[in-house]
Amino acid sequence: MATLTKVLVIIAAVLSLFLSALVISYSFNTDQILQDRDNQVSQSLAAKGQLADYTAQASAAKVAWDKEREALNSQLTDREARARELERVNAELTRAKAKAEQDFQAITLKIAELGETVKTQATLLTGYRDEVTALRKNELRFREQAVQSDDRISDLESQNEVLTQSVRALREQLEEARLAREGGSSMGVFGVSSKEPFVDTGIPVTGSIENVTTDPSTGSTLVKINLGSNDRIRENQKLFISRGNKFVANLVILKTDMRFAIGRVDALNRDVSVQNGDSVTTRLQ
Repeated sequence: MATLTKVLVIIAAVLSLFLSALVISYSFNTDQILQDRDNQVSQSLAAKGQLADYTAQASAAKVAWDKEREALNSQLTDREARARELERVNAELTRAKAKAEQDFQAITLKIAELGETVKTQATLLTGYRDEVTALRKNELRFREQAVQSDDRISDLESQNEVLTQSVRALREQLEEARLAREGGSSMGVFGVSSKEPFVDTGIPVTGSIENVTTDPSTGSTLVKINLGSNDRIRENQKLFISRGNKFVANLVILKTDMRFAIGRVDALNRDVSVQNGDSVTTRLQ
């Protein structure tokens, strides 16, 4: 028993030493743990503060990033729309270019055709010009020949008129001589002479018609003119009626007075009429 007790006492003493060591170690570790805990708490608080700062910064950064993303999305949308617009414009320009090239080719062909047409027309114009030049030369030559012919005809007509008047004058002289020899014959005031009407060969005298009537017995047209014996107008004398530059009819004098004369219109079987104011002359010019 005593030995067992001693052993137990020794074990108790050893255990006491261990317990003391453990208490001392616990006391030391407790202070260290508390200090470590305080340090950890401080670090945790600091970390929480930093976390709050980081969170705020992250929130601000996120807001900024969201705004930037929205701006970028808006720019992207605008650029996509712009790209589609540019693609549409490019397609239109491509079609316009193709059409312009076709038009250019058509215009080039048209210019070539017009060039050939111009060449053809130039050739035709050259031919026409040569032809017109030849025609003008021929026309000038014909005109010269016509003028020469007209001059020749005028000369011949003048000569013929002179010869005709000379013949008529000789006939009148012969007729007057015959009448004078036979004692002459009387005429009615409006009778028709058996002699051929004569044309005065003296200086031409011009007058006008004052009145136009119709002979009821013969249907002939009678006119009164403002020329009489004072103007060398004689019975059976032939005068010429004109309107403007146009010849109308002949007039054979039936009766004369000093200041007027009455004559019968000879229309030469033409459908013409005389009127007041028509010119009357003793000789055609």
